[in-house]
Amino acid sequence: MAALLEKLRLNREEISLVAILLLALVLRLIKLGSRNLWYDEAFAVLYAEKSFSAILYGTITPVEGAAADVHPLLYYFFLHLWMSLFGQSPFIVRLPSVIFGLASIVLAFSIGQRLFDPGAGLLAAAITAIAPFHINYSQENRMYSLLCFLSLLTVYFFVRCWKGKGYGNWLGFILAATLSLYTHNLAFLVILALDLFVLAMIFSWAKGEKWGTPSPPSPDGAVRRWRLLKPLIVSHLAFGLLFSPWLTVVFSQFGKIRQAYWVPPPGLKELVQTLIFFHFDLLPTMPLGLVSMLLFISLLLLVLTLYRVVRVRGRDRRTKEDIFLLLILALSPVIVTFLISQFQSIYIIRGLLPAAAAYYILMAKILAEAQLPARLPRRVAWLLLSPVVVLLVISLAYHYTYARFPRSPFNRAVTYLRKNYQSGDAIVHDNKLSFLPCHYYDRELPQEFMADRPGSGSDTLALPTQEALGLLASRTMEEATADSQRVWFVIFQRTFAEYEGLGYPQPPHKAWLEARSQQVAVERFNDLEVYLYEKRQN
Repeated sequence: MAALLEKLRLNREEISLVAILLLALVLRLIKLGSRNLWYDEAFAVLYAEKSFSAILYGTITPVEGAAADVHPLLYYFFLHLWMSLFGQSPFIVRLPSVIFGLASIVLAFSIGQRLFDPGAGLLAAAITAIAPFHINYSQENRMYSLLCFLSLLTVYFFVRCWKGKGYGNWLGFILAATLSLYTHNLAFLVILALDLFVLAMIFSWAKGEKWGTPSPPSPDGAVRRWRLLKPLIVSHLAFGLLFSPWLTVVFSQFGKIRQAYWVPPPGLKELVQTLIFFHFDLLPTMPLGLVSMLLFISLLLLVLTLYRVVRVRGRDRRTKEDIFLLLILALSPVIVTFLISQFQSIYIIRGLLPAAAAYYILMAKILAEAQLPARLPRRVAWLLLSPVVVLLVISLAYHYTYARFPRSPFNRAVTYLRKNYQSGDAIVHDNKLSFLPCHYYDRELPQEFMADRPGSGSDTLALPTQEALGLLASRTMEEATADSQRVWFVIFQRTFAEYEGLGYPQPPHKAWLEARSQQVAVERFNDLEVYLYEKRQN
């Protein structure tokens, strides 16, 4: 009878996990193919379709002593193979991120289950499944969903090693950590967090302390510390050796960041944005009242989680250690990147997706052990949760329908240009951010784009990368328009405000056209504007 009950319990867990994964799949397939690819996604497709040698050239070729591009190559190589098998439609190129996202949910369940119990694991999977932050990057053909998956895989193998599951798991830890480093340079944050956790635990054991409760050191403490430290040191040497071919490139890529990078040094604003992103979503079209509510609920959830971490009594030592592990994995990447960015900004919120995943598992544990008062009616409990549910639904609605910078309707703009283009016309984009998506949607339509201001924060597409893409920026409007009598000019509305902030009455490229041409038409696609000019006769 006991065996039957245990089997039924396991079946319920499996059914629950499958249900969560089906919900997650539905949420990640909504508008997967219909939402426009934006610049980063279009770049990934156009770059990954090239040969491995061209991708390597476009990344590591030195430009003024620094690498041409700032990302490792594992994702681009993977996407190259994927597209060679299945094609390049928006749905197809985004599908791997959906798969990696679902795999991350399974890992969140497995980590929660191994650290605590199946209930915490299912809650961790459920929170990750409905988190807008995780859904967002599970729908984007960039490396962040893969980064989250490999980072959680690293944590999963570490947890198994921490629980004393043998050297095979150390091999898994080494491989997962190495692959994560080849996926994104911020992957080191998870490895650093694990190292900080181990150092904290060793210090605690050495002092004979158990979270503030003095106790004499265990007689086998030194043996236990060495049993953990020995394979940990060997694993670091191993993935350090495996990553060494790329290590020199990393320093060169850091030089590229110092030369020109679009990310400003973070402050309180960026920390607030990170807090909201971890819980919901944040888009420019959201009204201030909604953003204020998102911030309030996000702060409330964070405070309640941290309060429960610190104040709840009765946990055994191992449970406290496991909660501390998740706390470090969730907080240290944010803190470390914030501190480094005060000297050289590397603070990219989407690069903190693995930290958010660890936070979801921590929240799951807190929720799983929370005991509601026996007299509290179920409807009251749901009423307390309703603001969170409503804000999640609103956040996802904004996410699915957002179609402004940088996700403007490029496909509609290209359709319009194709319909009205005449032989001999010039189509000029004010910058690469609109050009690459438009080029993705119509490879045959002749289009040019203007180079970024040298040394500016937006000057990120280096010449070797352009050469690898086979798409070279025009340095002057004379070069871009050549002898064309009609010029189509594509520009974002936000560009006008950016140049006004720099003291220009209007964007310089548009001013050049205004001085030499007559505007005869303008068409707007949300915040993307397409102008038609005809040059004046001399």
